[in-house]
Amino acid sequence: MPELEFSVHVSYAGVDRGDGTDPRPDSLALLRELRVLAALRDASAEWTDADEESALLIAVSDDGGVLTLTADDTITRGLRVAELRERFAAAGLTLWLDDPADGGEDALFGDADAVLAAAAQESEALLEEEAVFDEDPDAGELLDETDLEELFAPTPVRVREFSHRGPMEARVRATLAAAEVDYAEVGEWSLYAFASSESTSVWPPAKAEGPVIVLNLPEDGDPWVEVTPPGVLANSGYFWPNAERDTRPVLDIDAITVPAAAETYRMLLAEGDGTRDELIALAERCALDVDAAHAALRAEALGGVEGADARIRAFLRAFGVPAPLIDAAMSDAGTSVLADARRFAPKRWLHTLGDILVGGLYETIPLTRRERPLARAVRAVRKNPALGLAISVAELAVGLVLTAVLRGGWKALGIALIADATGDLAVLWARARRRY
Repeated sequence: MPELEFSVHVSYAGVDRGDGTDPRPDSLALLRELRVLAALRDASAEWTDADEESALLIAVSDDGGVLTLTADDTITRGLRVAELRERFAAAGLTLWLDDPADGGEDALFGDADAVLAAAAQESEALLEEEAVFDEDPDAGELLDETDLEELFAPTPVRVREFSHRGPMEARVRATLAAAEVDYAEVGEWSLYAFASSESTSVWPPAKAEGPVIVLNLPEDGDPWVEVTPPGVLANSGYFWPNAERDTRPVLDIDAITVPAAAETYRMLLAEGDGTRDELIALAERCALDVDAAHAALRAEALGGVEGADARIRAFLRAFGVPAPLIDAAMSDAGTSVLADARRFAPKRWLHTLGDILVGGLYETIPLTRRERPLARAVRAVRKNPALGLAISVAELAVGLVLTAVLRGGWKALGIALIADATGDLAVLWARARRRY
């Protein structure tokens, strides 16, 4: 943004009207009159009785200046945040916009500790004075414990987890989430699909397993994506592909006669929230097409991907997730449309550990390493039980010979071989019974 010689950021601001009616038309008219570099979120959404305020994006300098266009379409910051609030108040609107020049949020909302204490005190008073009644207001009967549990029961979220992890983690995830987990593979990517009303935080993936990309599909509200790159100390990133979908500039960018000012306005709205910088940092830890991912997060009016589902799909594809897995994750049919899909039921931890042992080494290997020599050898034995049986019997025989004939360290080695062979035979027997 070469035109700006001062530090600037895009601030989220709330605007409301005392009577609860839609504040957007008057807000747009005022911002256009003042030629403020701003945008309106959910610009075309229908206003309902449940809505309380509208959200604006306003370009503000670090010293509290609001960026506006002059008559000759150059950018200035002569308007102050306090003045803008006053103009909104004169129009019958309340603008909730933080002013860096007047002490920040404490000056706008009051001391944070005092506000929280007052809110807590008010909540306690309400709990003491009010009772929860059933749906019939004339009945006057308190809800029993079962009714209260049903009333406040959390709604499960459909979780779709993409990674390079194999089936072993899917077994663990089923037990952790206490839910059935559908598992499928396409190439070097896997999909875990389940529903959960609890937090499903991801443990850090190894370099060969990551990134882990979790698509959360709530029954109500916008889907969000959690991305955890490889590394123990890596921080997860959270993205809402449809949050800015219906964000629209207040001013007509194409009508601005100064190209530098128009480009600055466009870049402030497209990149001023820091999302692109977050994607760039993420791309340093894992494979990611930053431009494609950012297009899926950017407002449609600013050149972003069009369509709610299309934005989610585009964001996932930017990480290299195969289209068949994305289709399965987004469809009602789920993984049933994919070949070799499996389902893991939640079990007790002891049973889960037993299943992991029966699943063997192959299920623990990241999908990106399936073609390495060890993985190929394990796969060959897994596909040919007779070969595995022959190897185990031979190992057992060698162990018996070493134990019976030799002494010292060789005898200890023989005991270890016998133990390993016995375990392998037990696993082969279990696999035969379960038809692995």
